[in-house]
Amino acid sequence: MSNYKKISQLLTIILFMALLIVPSTIMFFNPKEKKQNKNEEELSKIDRVNELFQKEFGLKTELIDSYFKFKNNINVSPLPNSCVVGKSGWYFLGNEYNNLFDDSFGYNTVIDSQELETIKNNIESMRSFLTSKGIDFKIVVPPNKHRVYPEYLPYSHPQKKTRLEILNDYLKKEIDFEIVYLRDTLVKAKSEKLLYYKTNTHWNDYGAYIGYNYTMKIINKTHDLPIAGIEEYEEVIQPIKVNDVTQQINLTFKEDAIFLQKKDTIATKIIFSKYHKQVFSNPSKTKTLLMHRDSFANAWMGFFNESFGTTIYLRGYKLNKELINKEKPDIVIFEMIERNLFENLSK
Repeated sequence: MSNYKKISQLLTIILFMALLIVPSTIMFFNPKEKKQNKNEEELSKIDRVNELFQKEFGLKTELIDSYFKFKNNINVSPLPNSCVVGKSGWYFLGNEYNNLFDDSFGYNTVIDSQELETIKNNIESMRSFLTSKGIDFKIVVPPNKHRVYPEYLPYSHPQKKTRLEILNDYLKKEIDFEIVYLRDTLVKAKSEKLLYYKTNTHWNDYGAYIGYNYTMKIINKTHDLPIAGIEEYEEVIQPIKVNDVTQQINLTFKEDAIFLQKKDTIATKIIFSKYHKQVFSNPSKTKTLLMHRDSFANAWMGFFNESFGTTIYLRGYKLNKELINKEKPDIVIFEMIERNLFENLSK
C-alpha cells in the first residue's frame, strides 16, 4: 500500500473520529448556562444523558441553521408545513396553521356540517343580543396573504371554494348574514402599492388602510361616520421589526415597508392600554366602536380612532355583555384573520 493511500485512510479516520468527538465535547464544555429540568432529580443518569443529547447536542443549532440557509438558497423550504418559500423573496405560512395553504385553493377542504351549524348558532345568538340593544354587528375578515398574492406562491392548484366562501354561502342562506371579506377590495388595490409584508404574515399600513376604508363604507350604509382620507397621511419607509414567517425557519431578513403617519396633530388620547384591552378617546367624534380583534388590527386602530369618539379593542371573541351594557357601543366588530375564522367562531 502506498504512503499516500495510508495517509489518506488515516486522515479519513481522524476526520470521522473528530465528527464523533467534537460535538459531544462542545456539548459538555459549552459555557452557556444549561436550563435544569424541573424533574431532574427524578431522572436516572442514563435519562439525564439522553435528555442532554436531545436538547444540547454540540453544534445542533449551527447545523440546523446551516441546513435551513442552504435549502432557502435553492428556493426550497426546509419546513414546508410551517414556512413556504415563495417567488421573488416572498414567504408564506404552511399547512400547519389550520391547513391554510391548501385552503387558499379550496384544496382538501372538508367542513363538518355540525361545525357549520355551531358557527351559525353562535353568530345568530350574538347578533340577536346586540340587535336587541340597537347595536350593529359585523364580522370582518382580512384575507390570508396567499389569497391576495397567489402569484408569488411556488405552485398552485385549480381554484375551488375556500372554507370561508362555503361558510359565507351557508350563512347567507340560513340566517341572511354575510361576513365582510376584504379579499376583493385588496386585490383591486394591490397594483397601486404593496399591501402585505414579504417576510411577515400581516398586511402593512397601506393594506390596513384599504381594509379600513372598505369596512367603513359598509358601516356607512346604515350610519353617517367620518372616514379618514389617505391624503391625511404621509408615507414613511422603514424596516419592519419582525419577520414572523421566516422566523419559522430561523431566518431573518431586512425588509423595508410603507408606514402611514398622520400629517396633522393626532386628537386621539389613550385612556387604557394593556395587551388584552385598549381604549381610546377622540373628543372631535361621537359614536362608540367595540372591536374584538387579533394582531391584524394593530395596524387598524389608528384609522378607526379617527372615525369614532370612543374605541375599545379586546383580544378574544367572547362577547362581554356586562361591558356592552356599560359602554353601549353603536357598533361591534369581530375582526379575525381568515386562517383562524373557524377556530374562533366555533367555540
